[in-house]
Amino acid sequence: MYARVFPSAGLWISLGVLALIDVAAMAISGFRIAGYAAVPILAVSAAAAGLGYLYSTVRPDERLAALCYGAAFLITYTLVGAILSYVGTSLNLPLLDARFAHADAAIGFDWLAVLELTDRWTLLGTLLRSAYFTCMPQIVAVFLILAATRQLKRLADFILLFTATSLVTVVLSSLLPAAGAFVFHDPPAALRDAVGYDAGLWHLKHFEALRSGAMRAIDPGLIEGLVTFPSFHAALAVITVWAVWRTRFITYPALALNAVVIASAVPVGGHYFIDIVAGLAIAAAAIALIAARRATGREGVRPLAPEVAIFPQGQARGV
Repeated sequence: MYARVFPSAGLWISLGVLALIDVAAMAISGFRIAGYAAVPILAVSAAAAGLGYLYSTVRPDERLAALCYGAAFLITYTLVGAILSYVGTSLNLPLLDARFAHADAAIGFDWLAVLELTDRWTLLGTLLRSAYFTCMPQIVAVFLILAATRQLKRLADFILLFTATSLVTVVLSSLLPAAGAFVFHDPPAALRDAVGYDAGLWHLKHFEALRSGAMRAIDPGLIEGLVTFPSFHAALAVITVWAVWRTRFITYPALALNAVVIASAVPVGGHYFIDIVAGLAIAAAAIALIAARRATGREGVRPLAPEVAIFPQGQARGV
């Protein structure tokens, strides 16, 4: 029996380290977990891990094992990363909205003009708003597609890319905070008809409460995305397309959809254009590092130790 730890031993160890950082940061800054929403989240993760163990030992199936272990990792990481984002926002560093808006203006990007265009073409606004909320379903689709087609190395690398890009955006957004373009430009309500009156403002209540010190309890069931710079939506769109690039009949629909997702991050997500550029750059850099690992012969799924098994010998055909 030989083992491969999915998605990788390094990622699981990193997740444990991040969880410890969360605990220490919360203790130092006076945060606590409110409610019981973390219980079902962690229960689902544990159940997924249990199924992963079942499909890697009792009823060996490399695809189902990878799918379950990958889900367990991502569910847990998303909770750990979100908590880190909340603690980071509470640092209350100076807002950089004016600098980001100035960067947009320096390259000739008129944020209000884009919003006006979106409002003028109602169908466009509806399309952008719909696309903006496809990110989570797309992650599920990537898992199912890559597992079904036995692209397990690519699935492991997608999870690595998701973890790396999201962690970088969380750290940078904590150090370079911004309230968002909707807050800075404060467009008239009449321009929100197409994108929605809540567009780009979902995070604001928590964002302001964290920065003021009024919020020191994190309810995992009510967590909002707090990242403005860089745009994680843009980074996620790129790595999603990368993940399915080798899959027939999926590549070009995914490319078209995620091009719309990236475009939607400005008028719907309330991002500055410079946020998008930064998000794309982070994704490109992460993918380049993956390619470099491949070039040096390093695999996306790394063995933990010869005697520990995830997939029994002969079962890892797709890895």
